[in-house]
Amino acid sequence: MRYFNPETMTEVLPGMHDMIGAVGLPDDYWFFTQTEMPEGKMLAVNEHGEPILVEVSFSEGELAG
Repeated sequence: MRYFNPETMTEVLPGMHDMIGAVGLPDDYWFFTQTEMPEGKMLAVNEHGEPILVEVSFSEGELAG
């Protein structure tokens, strides 16, 4: 079992990090197996505190830059 902190969106290591609020995830959960973010995606958290990938969306003002 590995752990994820939905507030900081990082892995939590027992004995090194505060476990308050950490969510247990299987060792083979996608978050622990990918090395980079797929293009057009960003990290978010679902209602269960689990990491998910969502589509990046830009507002019209952000595109004008």
